[in-house]
Amino acid sequence: MTDLRAQLQAGLGGSYTLERELGRGGMATVFLAQDVKHDRPVALKVLHPELAMSLGPERFLREIKLAARLQHPHILTVLDSGDTGGRLWFTMPFVEGESLRDRLRRERQLPVEDAVRIAREAAQALQYAHEHGVVHRDIKPENLLLTRDGNTLVADFGIARGLQAGGGSDEKLTDTGLVVGTPAYMSPEQASGDRALDARSDVYSLGSVLYEMLAGEAPFTAPTMQAMIVKRLTEPPPSVRAVRPTVPEAVDHAIRKALAPLAADRFGTMAQFGQALLGSASVQTGAATVPTPTGPPVPSGPATPSAASAATRPVAPAEPRRSRVSPVAIALTAGLLIGGGLLFAWRHSGAGGEPPSGRRVVAVLPFDNLGDSSDAYFADGVSDEVRTKLGQVAGLEVIARNSSLSFRHTTKQPSEIARDLGADYLLTGTVRWEKSGGTSRVRVTPELVDARPGQAGHSRWGQQFDASLTDVFQVQADIATKVADALGVALADSARRGLTAKPTENLAAYDEYLKGEAASQGMAAGDPPSMRRALVYYQRAVELDSTFAKAWARLSHTNIRLYGNGTPDPVLAKQALLEAERARRLNPIEPIVYRSLGAYYAGVPPVDFARARTEYEHGLQLAPGSAELLNAVAVTEMAIGQWDSAAVRLEHAALVDPRSQEIAITLSDVRRSLRQYPAADAAADRALALAPTNVRAVSRKALAAIGRGDLASARAAVRAGAQRIDPAELYSYVATFFDLYWVLDDDQQRQVLALPVSAFDGDRGNWATDRSEIYHLRGDRAHAVIYADSARLAYIEQIRGAPDDPQRHAFLGLALAMLGRAAEAEREGQRGNQLAAGDATYLPYTQHQLMRIYLLTGQPEKALDLLEGLLKVPYDLSPGWLRIDPTFDPVRSNPRFKRLIEGSAALPQ
Repeated sequence: MTDLRAQLQAGLGGSYTLERELGRGGMATVFLAQDVKHDRPVALKVLHPELAMSLGPERFLREIKLAARLQHPHILTVLDSGDTGGRLWFTMPFVEGESLRDRLRRERQLPVEDAVRIAREAAQALQYAHEHGVVHRDIKPENLLLTRDGNTLVADFGIARGLQAGGGSDEKLTDTGLVVGTPAYMSPEQASGDRALDARSDVYSLGSVLYEMLAGEAPFTAPTMQAMIVKRLTEPPPSVRAVRPTVPEAVDHAIRKALAPLAADRFGTMAQFGQALLGSASVQTGAATVPTPTGPPVPSGPATPSAASAATRPVAPAEPRRSRVSPVAIALTAGLLIGGGLLFAWRHSGAGGEPPSGRRVVAVLPFDNLGDSSDAYFADGVSDEVRTKLGQVAGLEVIARNSSLSFRHTTKQPSEIARDLGADYLLTGTVRWEKSGGTSRVRVTPELVDARPGQAGHSRWGQQFDASLTDVFQVQADIATKVADALGVALADSARRGLTAKPTENLAAYDEYLKGEAASQGMAAGDPPSMRRALVYYQRAVELDSTFAKAWARLSHTNIRLYGNGTPDPVLAKQALLEAERARRLNPIEPIVYRSLGAYYAGVPPVDFARARTEYEHGLQLAPGSAELLNAVAVTEMAIGQWDSAAVRLEHAALVDPRSQEIAITLSDVRRSLRQYPAADAAADRALALAPTNVRAVSRKALAAIGRGDLASARAAVRAGAQRIDPAELYSYVATFFDLYWVLDDDQQRQVLALPVSAFDGDRGNWATDRSEIYHLRGDRAHAVIYADSARLAYIEQIRGAPDDPQRHAFLGLALAMLGRAAEAEREGQRGNQLAAGDATYLPYTQHQLMRIYLLTGQPEKALDLLEGLLKVPYDLSPGWLRIDPTFDPVRSNPRFKRLIEGSAALPQ
C-alpha cells in the first residue's frame, strides 16, 4: 500500500496531498486527502487494477460524468476525477458521520420515525437520479450515509448506468456488463440478469433496506443466493408487522408493495413510494415533510422507449447469438473475487455490536504446530475439522480452507487478514502433540479474534484444551461449540449432536487420513503425483477402518481426478463409483460424499450432467457454504449451457473462498468462453497472483491473449511462466491442453520434441500427438506421419478401455487425418461429436477437432461450416484467434474465412 500511495501521490503532483488510507474494498482503496487548491478534506478513491482494466479510462470518465451531473442535497456528489499512470481515481466530499450499516450493527432495529425518515430522504435522492436517467442498482445500508447533523446521503453513483440509449453521455453502457448489485437487496429482475432495469428495481432495493431497518434482518434470507432468488419469486412479500407490530399499517403496506416480485406491481416511481410512507401520522413525528420532487416522472412501464429498444435491438450480424452471463453476475465476479464493496469513505463513529441479520463470517486460520515438524499435518487436521464443524452451524459463514491456508505463518495484522478474506472474526490456535512413554496427548489453545472493520483486533474468547489423543474429536467439537457460543449463535440439540460426531473411532485410520489431506494439496492444480501420494494414505485409512466414510469419499474423488488427468482407466472409474457409493451408505449426511458422486457422473463417460448436478446440489443442501461444491456445480452448469447460473455460483464461491486459484481459473474460463477478454485476463491474473506456479493459470493468461489475437502477449505469458515453473512441465501442458503447440516458439518446440513420454504423465497418445503436430507445423512431413501412427495405436488402445470417451475418438480422428486416411478420420471425429452431444463445454471442443480434421484432409467448406457455428456459441475460438493460428493457413484466401476475420470488429475482443 505504501507503493500505491507513493505512486499515486507522485502522479497527483501538488493538486492533492494524501494523508492516510481510510479503507479498502473489492473495488477500490480510499484515502483521506487534502484538496490543496480549495483547502478542504476529500475522500479520494482509486480503483483496483482489475476493475480499472475492465472499465478502461474512457468508459470510467463517461460513467463518472453521470455521477457528477447529480447535484442533490441527499446525494454524495463527485468533485473531481482523473487517470494517473493508469490509476483511475475520483474524489468526493469527506463526510463526518457513519453508514446506515454501522448504525444497524449497533442498534439492529431503528425507531420507526428514524427508519422512515432515512428511507424518504433516500427516495428523494433516487427520484432525482431517475429523472436524470440514472438507476442506482446497488441500494444497501453500506451506501446510505448518515451525517452528524441527521441527513441521509446516497453514495455510490460512481458506476451507475444511464437508462437512455443513444449517443453522448447518456449512452447505455452495456458493453462491459458492469452492474453493481448486492444479492440481499437486488430486485428479482436484477438478480436474473435483466438489462432493462428501471426505477422500480431501486424501489425494491430501498424497500428491502427499510424492512431491515425495522425488522432487524433482510426480508428474504437463505443459505444460498439461488435459494434467496427462488424465495423472492415464489413467496409473498413478508409483513414487517409480523415481527414488529408497532409499525404502522400504512408503512407495512408500502414496504410489501415495494417488495412485489413483479415490477409492474410495485410503485412506479420513488416519489410514489416516499409519499406512501407518509400514510401514518406517527411516522411524521419529528420529521420535516419535504415536498415531493417535481419534474417528469420515470414511466412505470418496463422501461423508457429508448431503454426498451436498446434492450431488444437485434444482435450485430457477426455477434454470437448465445445466452450471455447476466450483468449482475459479471459485475459481481469481477468485484467479489477480490472482496467486498467499500466504494465510498466516511468516518465510523464507533465499534461494537454484532453484524446485522445474524451474519457472522469466521476464518479459521491454520493452527500453529508447536511439536515436531513432522506433526504439522496433525495441526492442520485439527484446524480443518474445527472449520468443517463450524461450517455446519447455522448463522455462521466460514471462509474456505484454501483461502485460510494462504495465511499460514503470516506477519499480517488480524485486521489485514480479515479484510483480505472478508471475515469478521479469526480463529487462531496452537497445537502440540506430545508422544512419550507409549501415550499421546494433545494440547490445543485456540483464540477467537474480533477483527471487524473499525476496531483494533481483540480477543473475543480463548481457552486451553489438554487431553489424551483419544479425546481429540471431543476437543474439536468443544472448540466449535465455544466459538458459536462466543458469537451468540444458538445451537439446537441436533446441531450440538452433529458437532460431537466422530469421523472414525480408529485413531490410526484418522492419522492416515490426515496425511492424505496434507498430500492432496497439489490436486487443485491437477498434479497426478500429488493425487497418487494422497491415494496411498486414503487407502491405508479405509484398510484400518472400513467404516470411515470421509476416507472412502476422498479415496473415490482422488481416483476420479486421476482418471480425468491421465490415461482413462475403466477399472479405476468403476472402483471410484463403488467407493463413493460405499461412503454414502456409511454416512448419507456427509457433504463430500456427494462431491465424489457428482465428480464421477460429470467426469466418467458417458457423462450424466443432470445426475452430477443433482448429487452436487444434495451436497450443497448439507453444506451451503462449500466453495468446492459451488465451484463443482458451476462447472456442471457450464456443461449444460447455463452460464448465468454458473457465474452466480462462482460469485458465491469467491465470497467464501476469496483466495482460491481454482475459482479464479474457472471464472477466467467463463469469461473467455463468452469472449469477454479483459475480464478473463483479470481473472487469470488473479489466479497467477494466488498461484504463480500453476500451469493452468499460465495457460489461461495465454488463452485470453489468443482470444484477442495477440500472439506476442500469449508467448510472453508462457515465457514468464517458464521463469517460475519447470519448463518441461509447462511446455508439455501448453502443447497438449487446448492444442496450443503452435503458441510455443522455436526453442520451446524443440524442448517439447526432446521430452520423454513420462513428461506427459505416461500418456503415449498425447506425447505422440504433440510430436506429430509440431513436426507438421515445422514442415517435417516424414516425422509427422511416424508419430501420427504412434498416436493412432495409443488411442485405439485407450478407446478399448474407454469406448465412450469423446476426446479419444476426436484425437484418433486427428491422427488418422495426419496419415491421410480421410474417411476413417471423419468417422472418428463425428463419433467424438456424437458422444459429446449435450455438453456445452466439450461439444465445441470436439467440433473444433473435427474442423481440424476437415482442414487436414482438404475439405475446407465442411471446416468453415463448423467454424461459423463455433463463433456463435460460448467457446475459445474468436476472430482474433483465427488471425494468428497457423491451423487455418489452408483457408486464409477463402472468401468465407476472410469475411469471418473482417467481421471481427462486431465480436467482443
